[in-house]
Amino acid sequence: MEVIEVSRQIMEYLGVFEGSKPVLHDADAMIIKGKTHDKLKEDEITPKLEELFEHLNIKRVYLTSQKAKSLTDRADKKLRKVAEVYDESAGISGLERMKQSFEMTGCTADYMIGQMDSDIVVYVMVWFDKSDYWPMFVESAVIRLDSDDDE
Repeated sequence: MEVIEVSRQIMEYLGVFEGSKPVLHDADAMIIKGKTHDKLKEDEITPKLEELFEHLNIKRVYLTSQKAKSLTDRADKKLRKVAEVYDESAGISGLERMKQSFEMTGCTADYMIGQMDSDIVVYVMVWFDKSDYWPMFVESAVIRLDSDDDE
């Protein structure tokens, strides 16, 4: 499956496709941000992401696993090839820091990592203000990994 198609399906499924914007648009890597005024409850984020992964046949990769670290390192390597990235790689800890920064500003946030086929890694993060006023935001990254740097 193509990276752009997987990205579109994720954003449509979560109701944030309309008005969403690509942060990175490449044949091998898509990062898209979107928002909606529909909002999940705090305890509905993980079940919704699990439902999304099941619907799209994405195999969940648990954050604490060695596989999550390996996939994230490979995804970072790919992103450095297709985009101008100057920061040092932060890996899984970078994702955790991003989640914590949302939470420190009064938001609820969670994310999930998954893999499709053997060469596509998927990251989806959802966050929103705990009040009922602000919209819900979704950021997805879908990256086709290079086969020459397999685990």
